[in-house]
Formats: sequence, structure tokens, C-alpha cells
Amino acid sequence: MRVVQKIFFLLISLNGFSQSKTLPSLDQFVGYYSVGVKPNKPFFRSRWYLKEDRLFIIYDSDIDRELEPYENGILKPTIFLSEEEVKVTDTDSTYYLVLNFEHDKLQSFRVIRPRKEWSTDLYGYRNDRLNELAIDTEQELTESSKTTHFEFAYSKSDSALVPNVALRLEESFKVLTKDFQLDDFPVTSIKIYPDIKTYHNAVLTPGAPKWQMGRAWDENEIRMLSTIVASEIREEEVDLYEMIMHEFIHCIHLSKLSNTQRAPGWLWEGIATYKGCCQWTDNPFQLDYMKNGNYPSLKQIEKDRTAQLKYDLGYYIITSIEEKYGWDAVLDLIKTNGDIKRSLNVSVKQFQKEFYAYLEEKYK
Repeated sequence: MRVVQKIFFLLISLNGFSQSKTLPSLDQFVGYYSVGVKPNKPFFRSRWYLKEDRLFIIYDSDIDRELEPYENGILKPTIFLSEEEVKVTDTDSTYYLVLNFEHDKLQSFRVIRPRKEWSTDLYGYRNDRLNELAIDTEQELTESSKTTHFEFAYSKSDSALVPNVALRLEESFKVLTKDFQLDDFPVTSIKIYPDIKTYHNAVLTPGAPKWQMGRAWDENEIRMLSTIVASEIREEEVDLYEMIMHEFIHCIHLSKLSNTQRAPGWLWEGIATYKGCCQWTDNPFQLDYMKNGNYPSLKQIEKDRTAQLKYDLGYYIITSIEEKYGWDAVLDLIKTNGDIKRSLNVSVKQFQKEFYAYLEEKYK
């Protein structure tokens, strides 16, 4: 998914529009768009908004980037208002953007990608239901601070929490770089949003469930809800340091994946809960399905539509692996993206048997 999305970002440096119609104003671009690799089959979103009379675009897992469609009063030459105007060859390395304006608004667009690199194009469609959310979500992050390895942006309401957490994160950074065998790691940006609506908009998931409160946006950025608000929603204290640590482990994990990889859920959340935060239960047999002997397979954990199983059991899976095979085996699982056979030299079926025997011996 990250590869598909990041191709869009090249558009900000491309050249131009067709001159066949009156040039659209920047506010005609503003809106929310559903995007996909097949016509009329979108699977992620993009938000186009104005900031100080300049047009910005945000795609999943990337920074907000400025799009400048005009140059010296004219539209740039690789952006078109009609597909008939685009002449593409098999050896063409150019990205073309075709725009469809209706009723004084951009309604849809197509990104025609170089055939030697991509077999598909990208298609975007305006989502009128979300247009009012096509705004700058960073405007309330008026405060900032920075340490050696972390930089923070937040609202005044979180000002008192950040300094102490920043110091603790720096202490943890030294341990984690050793544990994950990192020679170096770029500065990580941490953005803390003051309310749930703004946070969900910032990560392009407006209307998401309230339990979604933090995300490793990419390998060097964390976006999260203020833990003051998170505590009110959960009706229990949510620790800012622990929440950041969980997402920071995800950042480290992301840095070790290729753009086309998606880590299996039990490994993804298992490592983040084991090395970051937090163990969801004190005993896995507190869970009804475990108590009743309904032990899920790794495949069932991965396909669980509620996403709950990976949080319930991920911590214990990683614990059992380190105790039996050592931490190096966990690191190897990151490299093989969860390939049990390659990393542990046992079948998935045998591993599952060992894992549940481990839980029964230790917790039942």
C-alpha cells in the first residue's frame, strides 16, 4: 500500500495543465478523494486543502506536500484536462495527471504511470460526504519541542506532559537501538492532536472507531490523540510515554520492511506490545475463548476481522519465541516477515502446538 500511495507524491514536481479551458482556481481542487488502482474501486483516501492560499495534498503514510499546478500564470505541461491529450509510450518515464472538473470542482483524476515501472494507473474520486473535513489538521499544533532523536508538535493542552516523556524516550532509544541492532535511526516526529475528530482526520480515517488513537504514520512519524482525551474516552489513565513507545516500535518495524510488505498481525502487534506497550491481559486464560479451549491458529489471528486476537495473543507469542529460541529468532522473524519455517525451523502447525503448550504450562 505504501508504494502505491507514494507514487502520488511525485506529482508535486511534475509539469502541467492543458490550456483548452479556463484555469481552475486552487479552491476547486479542495476536497476528500477516494483512491485506488482500478477504476471505481478505491481503497484509501487523500485530502486536498488550502493553507495560506497554497494547495496541499496528504496521502496515506506521507507528509503533507504542496502541489503547485501553475507556473507563470499557466498550467504545467504534464497535467491534462482530457485523456486524449496524453501521448504515452512504453519507454516513457513521465507521470501524467488527468483531471476531470465538473460543477466548478475537481471530481476525479487519473494518474497515468510509466509502464516500465507500473502495470496499473491510479484513480481518485471526490467524496462529497467528507468535503468539510478537507482542512489543515496541523493548525492546532501550535507548540513544539525537540530532543536528539524526537521532535514533538502538540497543542497547549499537552504542554505539561511532553518534557518528561521526551527524556524517558531518549533513555529508551539507547536500549532499543541495541535490541533491534540499529546503527542509526532518523529523528522521529511525534504529532499529538487535541481531539479525536482532528486525529482521525489527520490519519485520513474520519469516522473511525474511538479506540483508534495512535498510529505509526511511517517509519519516522507517529500521529496520535492527546492522552488527556484518550483517558476520558477509555475512562482509565492512558500513559503518553507508553502510547508513544508502542507506536515507536512500529516505526522501527516499518523501517525493516520493504514498501510492498505487510507484516502479519501477530508479529506486528506482538513485537509492539512486547518491546513497547502493553500486555493486554495478565493471563491469556482470562479470555473466554482461551478458557474454553478454543485456541486460534496464526491464520485465524491474522484473518480476525475484529483485529482483537493479535492484541490479545501477540505479546505471548513473542514472549514464547524469545524464551525458547532467543531474541535473535525474533529479529529473524522480522527479516523473513513472519516466516516460521525459515526463522524457527519448525512447521507452523508444530509451532502452534508448542505455543499453546507453553501457555498452558505457564498460565493455566
